[in-house]
Amino acid sequence: MKSKFAKFVDATVGAVLIFAAATAVFRYFTTLDLAMFAASCVTFCSVLMLTFRSRKKSNAQKLSASADRMFFDFMFENDAAPARLLCRGLSEKGLSPVVHGRGVYVGNTAAFAVFDRQLDDKTAARIISRTKHYGATKAVIFCKLPPSSIPDIDGFTVKTVYGDGVYRLYASLGALPKHKYDSKRKRKFGAFANALGKDKIARYLLLAASMTALSVLFRHSITTVICAGVCAALFVASSVFNIIKAAKSKRRDDER
Repeated sequence: MKSKFAKFVDATVGAVLIFAAATAVFRYFTTLDLAMFAASCVTFCSVLMLTFRSRKKSNAQKLSASADRMFFDFMFENDAAPARLLCRGLSEKGLSPVVHGRGVYVGNTAAFAVFDRQLDDKTAARIISRTKHYGATKAVIFCKLPPSSIPDIDGFTVKTVYGDGVYRLYASLGALPKHKYDSKRKRKFGAFANALGKDKIARYLLLAASMTALSVLFRHSITTVICAGVCAALFVASSVFNIIKAAKSKRRDDER
C-alpha cells in the first residue's frame, strides 16, 4: 500500500493537472476569473470522488495490527496449520469437524484457508472441486486479501472471509498460531527515504512545472510561488538522494 506522503503527492499532481486543464477549457468561453472559479469547482468534485473511491478500496484491503501479525505467524507454519487449528477450535465449541487435506468439513460446509496469495478463479475452482468430492455443498474460504474473482457454480455456494474477519473468527475459537517471530521494525527515516524514491522524481518535476505555470496564471501569487519552490526543492533532493544511493550501491558491488 502507498504511504500517506505518496498518496498526497499523487492527489496534488492530479488536482493541479485537472485544474490547469479545466481552466484552459473554460478560458475559451469566459473571463479568466470565472474560468478559474469553474475549474476550482470541477477539481474539487473530481478530487472528492477519487478520494471516496480510494478510501473504499483502502478500507477493503486494510488489516489491523493483530490480523497482520496473525498472517505473519502463519507464514512460518506448514500448509495444514490453518485447517488444523480451525478444526481444534471448532471441536472445543462442541462441533464435530473433519479434516481432509487443507479443508475442514462440518456437515455440508467446508472451510479452506488461502493466506499465501490472492484468491483467483483457478484456486477457487480447485477448492470447489475438492469440496464437492467430499459431499459438501458450501465452501467458506478464508483469505488475507479480497478475492480477485470467484466462479459462480449452480447449486454451490462460495463465501469468502478476509482480513480482520479471519482474525476475529480464529481469535474467537482460540485458534491463533503461536507467536514465534517478530518482523523487523522499519527504519526511523524509512518513510522519508520512500518520499525521495526514484519513482517520485518525475512526479516532483511535473508538480514543480504545474505550480510554476499556475504562479504565472495567478500573476505570481505568493502561495503558488512557494509551492513551486517546494516542489522544485523536492525534485532536486530526490535526484541527489538517488544519485548518492546508486553510487553507494556501485561501490559496494565493486568491493565484493
